[in-house]
Amino acid sequence: MIINPKKISYFFLLVLCFSCTEPIDVDQLDDASLDTSYMFTLVHLNLKAPKFLDEFNDEIPITSDMVSIPEVGDLNPYLKRAEFIVKTENSFNRNFTLSILFYDEDQKLIYTLKPVIIVPSNSDVLTFDLEIPENDINVIYNTRFFGMNMSLWKSTTGETIKVTDDSVFILKSAITLYFNFKKV
Repeated sequence: MIINPKKISYFFLLVLCFSCTEPIDVDQLDDASLDTSYMFTLVHLNLKAPKFLDEFNDEIPITSDMVSIPEVGDLNPYLKRAEFIVKTENSFNRNFTLSILFYDEDQKLIYTLKPVIIVPSNSDVLTFDLEIPENDINVIYNTRFFGMNMSLWKSTTGETIKVTDDSVFILKSAITLYFNFKKV
């Protein structure tokens, strides 16, 4: 007797269908959740001495930068945490103060992340992690721009920055948003 491969395939398919049938509990999907995070690069600056001088070579005490961000309002119930990562390198003989600022669509200041960051003079790469407090997390939904203010401290010796100074202030920043996608 010759066994037809087609008949064998049908037989195994039939056995598979009946051997693996069990009632499916669709309600267990109500308990499913997905934890994920997304990192967005924000500000990346490489500032040399002339960036801290005006057209008369006088020092500019505050330098700012601002970037627009995508709207995350539709993710409102799912955002659980927001963390800023700031990396700096400062070869100036001055300290800097960094402030992370949140602006609405009209570029009006709506929130300042605390604490401000103090970057010591002549410092190698430093990393700062700042988290938005849970009570303030909703500010993210109204934010359309992130800003960074860099305040140059006055010299303790009275020395001023010169155009020919080869000092550099490097700043890299990002935000990581942590979500929990669960039925709300």
